[in-house]
Amino acid sequence: MVEKEIDSLCSQYGLKPTSLSDLMLKVNSPDPGLEYGFTGEENSLYLPLYEELKAVSSLSGTGNDFQAYIQFVLNPEKASSEYLADFFNNPLGLKIRKAWETRGFILRPETREPEEPAMALSEVSALHEAAGDAYLSGESGFSGIITSLAANEITFKGKVSVENMCTETGENTSLLSGTAVPLLPGISSFPNVDLDSLTHSKLYLPDLQVQLEVLKIKALTKELISQLSVFECRLSTYPKSITHIRKKLELIREAVKLANDSDYILELIRRGESKKLEFKSTLRMNLLSGKPDWNIEHAVLKTIVAYLNTDGGILLVGVSNSGEVLGIKNDGFPNEDKFLLHFKQLIKQHIGLNYAPMIEYALVPVSGKNILEIDCRKSDKAVFLNPDKNDEEFYIRIGPSSERLTGSKLIEYVNRQYNGKQG
Repeated sequence: MVEKEIDSLCSQYGLKPTSLSDLMLKVNSPDPGLEYGFTGEENSLYLPLYEELKAVSSLSGTGNDFQAYIQFVLNPEKASSEYLADFFNNPLGLKIRKAWETRGFILRPETREPEEPAMALSEVSALHEAAGDAYLSGESGFSGIITSLAANEITFKGKVSVENMCTETGENTSLLSGTAVPLLPGISSFPNVDLDSLTHSKLYLPDLQVQLEVLKIKALTKELISQLSVFECRLSTYPKSITHIRKKLELIREAVKLANDSDYILELIRRGESKKLEFKSTLRMNLLSGKPDWNIEHAVLKTIVAYLNTDGGILLVGVSNSGEVLGIKNDGFPNEDKFLLHFKQLIKQHIGLNYAPMIEYALVPVSGKNILEIDCRKSDKAVFLNPDKNDEEFYIRIGPSSERLTGSKLIEYVNRQYNGKQG
C-alpha cells in the first residue's frame, strides 16, 4: 500500500522514484568506541531503527539514543540530509518507516518492562569499553561488522557493494543483531536490519535544488510564525498602519491557502471518486465532438444538486474519471473570469442563487493547470434542478453516483429527510 501511495505521488508531482542506495555514499553503524557513536561527517542522515525516534541531520540530535541509529552519509550532489530527515519525520516518511517493520526489513527484539532503572550513559559507555574485545571479535553486538577502526564504515557504489558487505558479515542482509545493552525503556537489544532491502525500497524526492528551496521556505515560515506571534501581542498596544498591514497579511494568507489547496486537491484525486467526491473532465465541452454540450453541463449541475440534497460533497471540474488533471482550458473560454461567470450563470438559472451560499467554488492550480473545486454543503430543504422553466428534477447521492428520485420515492425521501417542512 505504501509503495502504491509513493508511485501515485510520483505520478502526480512528476517525480521519479528513488531510494537511499541511490543517494548515499556510505553507511555507518554506531561505534561503541566513539563518545557519540559516530563521527560527525557532513551531510549525514541519522535514521532511527525505531519509529518512535526522530530522524535527524545532526549528531547532537540523536542524544543518548545514538545506539538506535544508523548514519547515512549522503551524496551532496543528490540529496540534503536536512531535507531527508524532515521527510522521514513527516506522515509519508513515517508510513515508509513503519512499512519497513511490517515487511520485516527491521525486526524488533522482544520487548519487556525494565525491572531496574535504565543505565546512565556513562555506565553504558563503561560497559562498551569492557566488552570492546567481544564487539571487535564479532561475538556479540554488530555480528562482526566492526572488525577494524574503519570497519563500521561501508562505502556504497551500488547494490553489489551492499551484497558484498552482507556476505562478509556472514549474516546475509542482516546488518545489526542482538546485544544485551538496553537502548530504550523496555527494549533489551538491537533490532535485526535487512539493510539491502531497506536501502533499495522506494522513496519519492524532488531534485536537490527543490529540496534546498523547500528548506528555505520552511525556515522563512518558522520566522514568520515567530514574528506574527510578537505582532499579535503588540497589535492592541501599537495599532499603527493597520490597513497596510492587513492587506499584506491577506496576501500571505491567500498565497499559503493556494499552496495548501493545491496539495489538498492532489490528495483528494489520489483517493478516487466516492459518495462525497466526483470528477468531471469539463464544465460544458464534449471532448468527443469538441463542442459545448448541455448534457455535460447537466451532469455537473445534477451532481451539485445531489450533494445539496444528501450530505454535501466536492466536485472537481477539470479532472478525468481516472484522476488525470486536465485543467479548464478544454472548455474553450477566453479567460478564467469568463469561465467563472458562466458557472455562476448556470447556478443562477438552473438551481437558484438562494442556494449559492451553500456552494463554494474556486479555481485551484494543480500540476500547472487550473481546476474548478466546487464544495457543497448539505441543504436544510429540498433542492431541485430546473433544466428548463417547465421541469424540475430531484437528485440524491447513492454511492459514487447521483440518482434521480421521482413520484412516491421523492415524496418519501423529502418527508424523511426534511420532516415534511418546506418553504
